[in-house]
Amino acid sequence: MPGGRALVIVIVAAFAVLYGVVVALYAWHERNTTVEGCNGEAPADAVLIKLTPESVNASTDRIVTNLEVLSFGPIGADETGLLTEPLTVLVSDTDGPRTFTIAQDEIPSPQSVNFITTGFIEQWPFDAHTVDIAVVSSREVDGVGEVIPTVLCGSAHVPGWDFSSQEVAGTNEIVIDGQPVTQVRITATRSGATIAFGIVILVLMTVLPVIGLTVAIVAYRGLRKVEATLMSWLAAMLFATIPLRTFLPGSPPIGSWVDYLVVLWVVAGLVLALVIYVRAWLRWSTPGARASVDGAGAVAVAIAAAPAADAVDSSTSGDGAAD
Repeated sequence: MPGGRALVIVIVAAFAVLYGVVVALYAWHERNTTVEGCNGEAPADAVLIKLTPESVNASTDRIVTNLEVLSFGPIGADETGLLTEPLTVLVSDTDGPRTFTIAQDEIPSPQSVNFITTGFIEQWPFDAHTVDIAVVSSREVDGVGEVIPTVLCGSAHVPGWDFSSQEVAGTNEIVIDGQPVTQVRITATRSGATIAFGIVILVLMTVLPVIGLTVAIVAYRGLRKVEATLMSWLAAMLFATIPLRTFLPGSPPIGSWVDYLVVLWVVAGLVLALVIYVRAWLRWSTPGARASVDGAGAVAVAIAAAPAADAVDSSTSGDGAAD
């Protein structure tokens, strides 16, 4: 009894600590992962463009982002801040139109762009999705395009995701004056709270076959009474595995590493527990009514046959004595 009580205390304490860690990670993420990088003064000699990620679709490798021009720099009117001439913006690595033009004196609206990322969702929840983007602003002077310096800033708050950015060397995709345009690498990774949530679900899934196998083995050894209704309980745990699998945050696709490392063996363990328990039921349960009737009939036939055999033996013995 003292050992059992200590085990219960340890389990409750571990659950409380785990609960506190998950809640703390979620609160920390909500408070500290909002990126606000557009608070400074707009440059006078460059176009200021703001990027705001709205969502991450890891299964299709896309980051949906709003692109907004905050300041027109050298081609903005001093009095109104509007354009004094048309402005064209080129954005790389999108799966839609890569250029858009803002007309003179037009108030620009945010443009929604889908950046094509590189990542492996099969590595959930430790997957990372990156994209290298280049943004070029230009105007037309005497029929010839003239590049205007461009400054990027960004803000990000997407539930379940963390973002980071860094400058990287450009490629030959966009070249100006013989030099590749410097790119910005945006990386999206899952937040600590999301990772903790997924790990907790996986741990809870592994508990199911442990409990099922314990009950099945104890019953098979005859240490506890076999109850046929427990087979439905084991089957319910087996069918609960799929809803738990789909409850994982981010919905990792079938074939992810968690399926080979956890889910497959959870299902196998529960099926094995069900097989062992059925074997225990066949071994220790009492015979059914039909088996009892058949057994009783066989005994009755044997008893009825015994006097008839004795009578035959007696008549045979009498005939021999007469002779």
